[in-house]
Parts: sequence; structure tokens; C-alpha cells
Amino acid sequence: MRIVFCENAVETLTYFSRQLAQAFESWGYESFWMDFEKLGLSAWKLRQEVAERKKETVLLTFNFIGLSGEAELWETDDAGEPVVSLWDKLGIRCLSLMVDHPIYYYQALQIPPADLQTFCVDRDHVAYMHRFYPKIPCSFLPLAGNCLIGCDASAAGLYADREGGLSEQETDEQALYEQWLKRPYPLVFTANYVPLSNIDRQLAQMGPEYRNFYYEMIESFVQDPKQELFTCIETYLRREMPDLSDAELCAGMSSMPAVDLWVRTYFREKTVRILAQGGIEVHLFGKDWERIACDCPRALISAGRMVASADCVQAMAQAKLALNTMPWFKDGAHDRIFTSMLQGTAALTDDSVYLRERFTHMDTIVYYDLSRLEELPEQVGILLREPERLFAVSRRGKAAAQQLDQWKNRAQLLRRYLQ
Repeated sequence: MRIVFCENAVETLTYFSRQLAQAFESWGYESFWMDFEKLGLSAWKLRQEVAERKKETVLLTFNFIGLSGEAELWETDDAGEPVVSLWDKLGIRCLSLMVDHPIYYYQALQIPPADLQTFCVDRDHVAYMHRFYPKIPCSFLPLAGNCLIGCDASAAGLYADREGGLSEQETDEQALYEQWLKRPYPLVFTANYVPLSNIDRQLAQMGPEYRNFYYEMIESFVQDPKQELFTCIETYLRREMPDLSDAELCAGMSSMPAVDLWVRTYFREKTVRILAQGGIEVHLFGKDWERIACDCPRALISAGRMVASADCVQAMAQAKLALNTMPWFKDGAHDRIFTSMLQGTAALTDDSVYLRERFTHMDTIVYYDLSRLEELPEQVGILLREPERLFAVSRRGKAAAQQLDQWKNRAQLLRRYLQ
């Protein structure tokens, strides 16, 4: 079987795809890479491959990349209207993994290929798909943790052995603990900073009535951050329009990503600021953190640039504790959690139903409460002053993630959907 993967569209998703491809290739599958920097050429090569070598072919993509109406992947009529996609023309089964809520993919979901299987990283998102897109199969597939691959792993190995981040050739637990103590970063956070003012400017373009309605929903999430995204928004929409059909509700939800982005951005910023103002140094790997307003900017040590996925893995591998703020997944998990665990770094995160089922606080993971962020600096300070306890959490977390939460584990689950 030939599996088509996409590259050079979104760096993070390319990195996920490369790890999946590595697993499939180890089982004898063939990979074909659709290069989005040369999309027309890649589409032509795929047609040639399928025509010349009769082999079952499947597309495995993220976020509907390649399935979002790209001109190079559609045949059009004389009027220039799309008629049939490359995938339908070649009879290629399509698997798409959504790493955000389905409301972000409303347009793509209106033009699905004939043979489509979707996946969501949160079980609430799966329920949304089942309700609003019952004809499109959808299953739960959580994100997985990144590991260094190829030349990234080779380059990192020398530094890791020297600084005590990645190598575990020594099996003696005390030696591993002493090596872990040498890690240079007490706490890291691998994420970009987006100022809330950027999203506020988008909302400011709305009329006053709509803008006030959006901010009312936003305030509801700020006051009660345990709420699931769709359930809360549906309540507000039906308050204004009680007779909404499901089709109308689904269309209305497609205009709500701004609410999701505002809320997740607010809590990301607030979490980092509270840590810094509480005297906790945070090593930030991502762009624009110099723009955050903070009373204690010295505690925020920023790389000052966009960093690639491999850089994020290496940063976590040199830390004792790694911060995660969830992108409003209330029944799922983010890849930052599993990536930190795989590097032998304790994961510090807000929780979800799924995470609570999988991991126990202070056994394999460390949870904090979005409703009680003022307690976070003290919580982190205590953890860092008890390195033996934190090391034990990191060791148990790594063992758990190695068993079930690498991309090869997700590839194994995906195999049943390939036929």
C-alpha cells in the first residue's frame, strides 16, 4: 500500500506526518510526499505513480490539508467551477486528522471526498461530528508525543549527552537522576505568543450588537473555564434564536473560532504572567513573547523567534518541568504533554476528562487548575524544591508515554482504517 503524506504546508503537521511515515515504512508501507511548495508538480507525479504502479493508495493528512479546495487538486469545468477532486478521480481513500475543533473546518466539511474517514483529538469533537456530520465517519484519535527524527536526533544526541537531556544509556537510577539534575531549564513552555489585541481587532470589525454577544460568551468562559466549547456557545445561540435547526446551528458555529482563540489565548497569557510575577522563571520557546505585558519581565526568558518542532523537543529534553496550556480540549490532550513525557520531563498541565482517565496527579503528571491560577507559582516552587519527587514523576510519565503515546502507537491504530 502507498500512503500519501503532505509536507511544507504547516511545519508542525509535517513533523507529525514524518513520524507516522517512519512507523508505516517500518511495516513495509510506501510513502509518497505531496509537497505543498510544489503542489502542481506533486499532483502530476501522483497521477503518474497511480497510473504506472497499480497499488492501493490512501491519503493521510491533518486539518484537511489537500482537501480544502486547492486549485491544483481539482478538475474544473469550462466555467472554472470545480467538478471532481484528484482523490475522487484516482479513487483514493482519504483520512484526515483534525487537531482543532471541527468548527475550524466548516468549509472543507462541505466538500468532502467520496471516501473520507475523519479523526478528532478530543471526544467532545467526535460527538460534534456525529451530530452535525453523521454521514462522515469520525473516530477519536488523541495526539501523540514528538521525538527527534533523522538528522534532528543525530544533531541533538551530542548536546544531550553533554548536558544530560536525552541519552539513557546508563541504566543506574541514581546516575540517571544526577544526569537529570544537570538539565539547564527548570521550567519550559514551547508555544508562540499571540496578543489578545490581535483578536480584539478582529472582533472590533463587528457591529456593536454582535461584538457584545461575543464578549458575553467570552466572559462566561473566563468565569467558568471548565465549560466545553460547543455546549456553552450553543446555549447562547439558542437564547437568541431558539428555533435554530441543526444545519443553522452548525453554520453559526463556523463563525465562533474567534471565541475559542480569544479564550485559549487569554489563559495562555495569564498562566505565564502569573508564574513570572510569582517569581518562577519560565524559559519560552516561541515567537513574540517579548510583547507580553508583565510586572516581572526578567523571569520570562525567551528564545525570541519562531522555533521548529525539533527545537521544541530539544528544549523539553533539557528541562525538568514543561508547561502546557490546553487549547480548550476538555476531553482530549495536546501533543506538548506527551512530548515532554517522552523526554523524561514532568508535564505540568490543566486537566481534561481524558487525561484524568489516563494519568494520576503527582504519579505520572502534574495538574493545575485554571480556576485557581493564583496558586500556580507556589505549586511550581514546591515542585522545583523537591527534585527527587519531580524526577520520580518524570520517570513514571515517560514509561507511560513510551508504552502508549508515541506516533507509532497512533499509526498502529490508523492501520485498521487504511483498507
